[in-house]
Amino acid sequence: MLRIFLAATLIDALGSGLWVPFALLFLVHGQGMGLVDAGASLTTGALLALVSGPATGVAMDRFGPRALLIAGNLVRLAAFAAYPLAYTSWQVIAVSAVAGFGDRLFWTCNAPMVTRLTSGADTDRVLATQTVGRFAGAGIGAAAMAVLPTITSPWAFHALAYVNAASFAVAAVLIRLLPREGRVGAAAVPVSAVPAEAVLAEADVRGSETTAGRPAGAATPPPARRGSWRAVLGDRAFTGFCVTHMAFTLASASKFSVLPLVVRDLLHGPQWIAGTAITVGTVVVVTAQRPIVGLLAGRSRTAGLIGSAVLFTICFALLIPLEAVPLSVATVLILLTSLGFSIAEALFGPTATAAAAAAAPSGAEGRASSIFQLSWGLPVALAPGLLAALLSASNALTWSILALTCASAVPALLVLRKKLPHALREPSPPVAA
Repeated sequence: MLRIFLAATLIDALGSGLWVPFALLFLVHGQGMGLVDAGASLTTGALLALVSGPATGVAMDRFGPRALLIAGNLVRLAAFAAYPLAYTSWQVIAVSAVAGFGDRLFWTCNAPMVTRLTSGADTDRVLATQTVGRFAGAGIGAAAMAVLPTITSPWAFHALAYVNAASFAVAAVLIRLLPREGRVGAAAVPVSAVPAEAVLAEADVRGSETTAGRPAGAATPPPARRGSWRAVLGDRAFTGFCVTHMAFTLASASKFSVLPLVVRDLLHGPQWIAGTAITVGTVVVVTAQRPIVGLLAGRSRTAGLIGSAVLFTICFALLIPLEAVPLSVATVLILLTSLGFSIAEALFGPTATAAAAAAAPSGAEGRASSIFQLSWGLPVALAPGLLAALLSASNALTWSILALTCASAVPALLVLRKKLPHALREPSPPVAA
């Protein structure tokens, strides 16, 4: 069953990753839209899709992750089949919002589904494999951007959109084959078949975990209803982790997004510098993701996240003097930091997702996952405008702000490690595939 799920999610991740760099190319060359108009329409649709996050979390808690994973793929099938029919801004906004809603369904339900099928370090390994698929798709899309502008016929661009739509149909069929309950290697067990004593015992364990470290005599907060928003938003440790995670997602969204502009407009250098840096970064993530997760096995997730924050901080700091050094030195710094950025990405991506899934309040996993996914989606949606404003002020200011943001995650993680021992503990030894 795990292999079927991995196959489905890799198809999904490849399709989603490929579309990120391909979307503007499709709208400009395939649909005849202006660059600014196309970019603004895609951003507006993505922001509108974020609104659906809380409702997606409620739906997952009610219907389970499997049903919504299937729905997410079917929604994106419809959206990508409609992209070739979108020629105006409002049409692109509508279609991209629907596609973004499908993305929210998938990513909200993905980690809870992984935790149902795996445990311990195996969870991190599966999430790492999905990260590889996402970056491989982005790499293919980046390569397509160099080739496809020579193609003048819109049907070629439309065909790629239809192929992407078909891939989501295949993913939906594969997920449909998964059992409704249970874990890999064990028979599917309905919830009603679990003895009441076991449920009460689990509740006692979770209760002891949540009260650990509370000062003696401290007032006990009123219990939150299982599966409620109060259980999630009232969990300060979990929400604190999501806020801290935004530093990582902002770094991830920023690492290469303004690099071509820096090379062209500030350094007045050839574009092969930015292209090579992005290519190197993609190759590093694809080839090193699983070995890095294997290296982290037996170590705390906190260590991996702090290592990522420190590496992001160093890399952003190295880019601060780009305008003050010769172009040859700036080129070396850009290529060196592209390597560091990719290792940092491999360290935090699956580790943070697995930690958030483990920290989710019992019975409210869907709501918790939607909040965590908001910590992904919001920085990604806001990054273009924020970075453009910073870069228009100063290159040094842009990288300094990003370096300080990543550095602030280190003390936050040290505090959260004590409040989320279950999520940030040492993972279990990896299970052989």
